[in-house]
Formats: sequence, structure tokens, C-alpha cells
Amino acid sequence: MMKRPLFFSFLALAIMFMVMRQDGLSLLTPVSPRGILDLEFCKTPERLLQLRLFLDNSAVVRNIYLDFLFIGAYTWFLVTASIFTINRLQWKKWGHWAKGLALSAAFFDAGENFLMLLVWDGRFSPSLMHLVFYIALIKFVLAGLVVLYLLGSLPFLLKRRTSVP
Repeated sequence: MMKRPLFFSFLALAIMFMVMRQDGLSLLTPVSPRGILDLEFCKTPERLLQLRLFLDNSAVVRNIYLDFLFIGAYTWFLVTASIFTINRLQWKKWGHWAKGLALSAAFFDAGENFLMLLVWDGRFSPSLMHLVFYIALIKFVLAGLVVLYLLGSLPFLLKRRTSVP
């Protein structure tokens, strides 16, 4: 029964990943070879101003708004996958931690996007991008820990599946 939500959450993640990848191509320039990641990790007001000169305003704003949908997709998948491991393995505590980390990553990501929109729009000082840098870093670490947990549990899930008739 749990396989269906896992499949659909993965499908939503894959679709949003492809949408973000395609939309992010418009943000790739010689000044921003990593696209939106260059904005997330720009850290200094000078770097932000440099990016503002070379990135299309509407493309940046659109990409950040699309990222809110991506947040929903990856959170749905990571939480569903964590619950799947909770139901299939004896790692209940680790599964609950992974679920909490996935939700925390989404919270940090949404906050990061909100701050980037405000700074990009000129509503706050560009120096706030230093804070955005650390929020983005925390988000990636939290999401990475969940992915590591899920990848680490995969052999045990596959072993359990082949050993149970």
C-alpha cells in the first residue's frame, strides 16, 4: 500500500527536477556557471550586484517561485521515503529523524527563497545574502543527510524484499 505514495512522490520529484533543470538553463552565464546556485551562494553584496547585471530579472524570480514547487516535491518524496523505511525496517528512530530533517530542509529552503526574493527585489540590503548563504548551506546539509540515510537503507530494503516471500 505504501508503494503507491512513494512512486507518485518520486514521479513529482522527477518532473519538478526536470522543470527546474530546464528553467535553470536561462540562468547559466559566464558569470553564473552554476545558475541559481551562484545566487544562493553569492555571499557578498558585490557578487549579488554582479549577478544582477548579468541575470535576467524575470528568469531569476520565476526560478525562485518554481523552486517553491520543487520544495514541495522533494519534501513529499523524502518524507514518504522515510516513512517507507520506518514501516519496512527496524530503524524507527532513524526514520523519524530523517523525516524531521527533510521537513527542516524544506523550512530552510522556503526561508532562503523568501529572503532571496526580498533581496533580489531590493527590499533588503544585499548584505543579507551572507545569511542566505548559510541558510542554503544548512538546507543542503540537512537534505544530504536524508539522502544518505535513504541510500544507506536501500540495501537493507532490497535484502528484506528478496528474503521475504
